[in-house]
Amino acid sequence: MNKNTIKLTISLSTIRILLFLALIIWAIISVINVGSEGTKMPIGKNITVSICFSLFFILFLLMNISLILNVIFDSSHLNNKIIIALSIITLNIETIIIYLKNIDFKKISFKMQKWTAFDITSIALLLGLYFAIGFVSSLIPPMPFYITISFKYIPLFFGAFILPLFGCITLCFLSATLTAFMPGTPLAFWQFLFDYWIPIFCIFIAYFFAPNIKLNKLINKISIWFAFITIPILIIYFSRVISGVIYWLNPNKVDVWKEFDWTNNIEYSFIYNSFNSIFDYVLLMICVPSICESLWVIKERFFFNKNLNN
Repeated sequence: MNKNTIKLTISLSTIRILLFLALIIWAIISVINVGSEGTKMPIGKNITVSICFSLFFILFLLMNISLILNVIFDSSHLNNKIIIALSIITLNIETIIIYLKNIDFKKISFKMQKWTAFDITSIALLLGLYFAIGFVSSLIPPMPFYITISFKYIPLFFGAFILPLFGCITLCFLSATLTAFMPGTPLAFWQFLFDYWIPIFCIFIAYFFAPNIKLNKLINKISIWFAFITIPILIIYFSRVISGVIYWLNPNKVDVWKEFDWTNNIEYSFIYNSFNSIFDYVLLMICVPSICESLWVIKERFFFNKNLNN
């Protein structure tokens, strides 16, 4: 990418960051001052709101910095899919257009790979871990705004890191579908679909951003893990928002209770579901890269054995 394009990307990214900062400040003030009849939310919830929205801005800032550094140092266009993913997340339209030209779509293949005993064993093990961790996590009391930390997603992300595509799809499909039989899972179709099935199943998308070569440069590692985790989390977030909109706009719901007053139910769903999603995102950004990097030897041995078998 030439210098003029890099300067354009930096300038437009700076404008987007400043606009996002202004939006975050407005959101914090608006949510904190929505108490009914002049009352305000408790200080604990005010702090939670401020932390969540501040983390949103920090993550958006880091993703923009990561994108810019990748654009500057990726002279050979080896990280096209990572840069495009970060561009989508940061709404960097100009970079998306430029890098889409560098992708040879004819080389993209979805050929079914032959499963090995290791694949089947890994799917079964990760599926068991998913349900075991999910059960233990359900015993932890929720925080303000019913925030529950989703440790159960970690085995699925590790599956996206180590399994072949159809193995990863199978793992996520079984996890999402069998969740219906877990105690406490709501069986209302729309709530189950958008709150449980889609958020769990969509994690297989992380497969397309999983690194196949161990990198030594910190900036490359950060860029890869940002895309690997962020794309599924965005889908999870919007799926939860749709579920919230369906719930709060349901005319047959007798008692629609809210954590704080907000006249627009659609906006309320966007704000309310951001709390859970941001805590999940921070947890996964800390745990998933650490686990995958420390267990890289398993991935190397897995691919080596698979190549021999083929």
